[in-house]
Amino acid sequence: MENLKRNWLKAIMGLTLMLGLMFVINERTVAKEETEAKQAPTTYYYNGPSASLATNIMVASNWSTTQAPQFTCEDDQNLDVPCSLQVPAGKTISQHLTDLGNLSAVEAATSTRRAE
Repeated sequence: MENLKRNWLKAIMGLTLMLGLMFVINERTVAKEETEAKQAPTTYYYNGPSASLATNIMVASNWSTTQAPQFTCEDDQNLDVPCSLQVPAGKTISQHLTDLGNLSAVEAATSTRRAE
């Protein structure tokens, strides 16, 4: 009889331990998913010169999270100079420009343009 009680106690303790472990793992997964969902892309604005655009557009220091007051972004695709660029969460502007690779790709990734 004593042996039976011990076996039941061991089984209940093992089951409790497994349920607790499953709860902890689930909470960590949910917390990670919530953190990833909260990260939003960052908008960068091109504040660099319009001359030598193919070169200057790829220089990370010409981009800022604030737009220079002399520039205004517009939805007019007939303008030549890209204006704003969405950079995915977890990436820097430098990394994103490197991933895009050239002026054509940056232009394709930007929906706004600015006048000279």
